[in-house]
Formats: sequence, C-alpha cells, structure tokens
Amino acid sequence: MEPGCSVVIPTRDCLPYLKEAIRSVIEQAFQPLELIVVDDGSTDGTGEWLSRLAVDCDELVALQGPAKGPASARNLAISKARYSHVAFLDADDIWYPGKLAEQMRWHFEQPNALFSFTDYRHVGMAGEDLGTCFEFWQGHLNARPEEHYQLLQDPLAALLSTNIVGTSSVVAKTEALRYANGFATALPSAEDWDLWLKLAEKGAVGISGTVTMDYLMRPGSETQKRQARIDAMNTIIARYEDNASPAVQAALKKARANILVATAEKELEEGNPSAALRTHIKAAMLNPDKRTLHAVLSDAKALLVSKSA
Repeated sequence: MEPGCSVVIPTRDCLPYLKEAIRSVIEQAFQPLELIVVDDGSTDGTGEWLSRLAVDCDELVALQGPAKGPASARNLAISKARYSHVAFLDADDIWYPGKLAEQMRWHFEQPNALFSFTDYRHVGMAGEDLGTCFEFWQGHLNARPEEHYQLLQDPLAALLSTNIVGTSSVVAKTEALRYANGFATALPSAEDWDLWLKLAEKGAVGISGTVTMDYLMRPGSETQKRQARIDAMNTIIARYEDNASPAVQAALKKARANILVATAEKELEEGNPSAALRTHIKAAMLNPDKRTLHAVLSDAKALLVSKSA
C-alpha cells in the first residue's frame, strides 16, 4: 500500500465536537493524509456539514455508516483506507499539534510494528484537567513510559493486565487491521481492547509517554453499559486462559481483578455496599494495589454508616 496515513473518525450526532476534532487533524503537519469520516446515522446536520466541507477539503472522504455503532463504522473506514497506516480519532476528542508526524516517523523507522499508542489527557465537560491515562494506571505499570516512542516489552501481557490504550491515540498498520478483521462487532463493549490484544499477540507494539491528545469525559456511564463491558471483558480474557506464558498468566490475574473492581463499582451504583465490599476484597486478593485496598476501606465505612443509620 502507498505510504501515508488514513485518519478514521466515526461520528453520530456529535457535530459541535466533530468540528474541533477535524480541525485538529487538518492542522497536523503530515502528508500524505486522507481523513475518512463515517457519519453513522446522524440527525444533527452532520451529513450536510460534511458535504460542504468536502468542497474545500481535498483530504476529506465522507462515508455513510451502517448506523450500527462505532465498531462497524470504523471497520467500514478501514476497508476503504488507501494508505499504509490508519490513525483513529473519536469525534469528541482532539489531537495536539505534531502528534501524527512524530508517530508516523516512528512507524516508518519501525516497519514491523503493528500499532503504537501514547498517553492522553482526560478532560471534563468544562475543560478541566482530570489527569492522564498513564497517571491513573501508574500503579499497574512496571514503570512510567518515557516520552519517546519505544517498543513495548511483552505487549500481550502488558495490555492484557490493564487496558491503557486510548483508541484516539492509536496508529496501526492497515494490513494488520484487515488481517485481524477489525473491531469485533459481536462484542457488546470493549471491542477496542479486544483488537489491540489480537495485534499485540501477533507483533511489535510501540508506546510513548507523551500526552498527544485530549479525551473528553462525557456523562452517560449507565449501569447497563458497565454490565455490558464486564461481560465483554470476561469473554475477551477467556481467550487467553490456556496461554502457558507465566507473564500472560500473571496478567490474567490483574485483568480478573480489574473486572472485579468494575463489578464492585456497579454494585455500589445499585445501592449494594455489602456486595461491593465482598467483590472488592476478592479483587484485592488477586491484585492488592493501593486503589483497590482503599476501595475496600471505603466500602467497609459505607457499610457501617448504612447499618448505623
């Protein structure tokens, strides 16, 4: 395939954010580039706005999606991509200047790398800084990744233990994405984690500790969605149960602990602190990190308060 980058943005009823996301792509100092935006059933005028933008933006390729969610929309774009690499960006996220040029430079120097990713910043609805991904997961990382791009050691185990890959930070080889059949549309959630694990199982992965983008923390994390993610994560890790690698088996313990933590948080949302306490204790037994131990103490305190009320 021709060397270059196809940037993929799936969108649905996200026009105010989409404009900023596209601006952050167009301002990147990298060529050749195409920008594939998949309008996945928007009703907010996104299609009409993209048609007007295409008149003056030669890089833009606007596609009509199947209205089946971001996984299907991304897969459609991957199938149409003309360049050797695909970069992903969600419609409500933005890239920092220079992000793509540096990442693509590294990929051209490392032709065997199947994908790479970076740190990213969580940003609230009012623009407040909520910290970075790697800061949040620092207790799960062997060491804070350096800012320059480097090969991730034992990538399958590293990414199985903790999903630290922000999809909007990823650049991946187009052929590798197609070989892996893209994002698994049958999963109810976590299809991005599933794909990164499949790629990490097959080849080299790059990582950079540089913060290259903002991830917008939008409300809407309902209990039903949390349960869908828990179910999907259990399905995904089951695929690696028979892997005899000691590193993978150790990573599975951490992954199970993370799923238990998510389950405990759901139980708290449902108003069941006693169940949450038991589940957090199980998670701490598998992976006794500070955050989980703190959650155990918090649950115990909440339970005591509820019983004394």
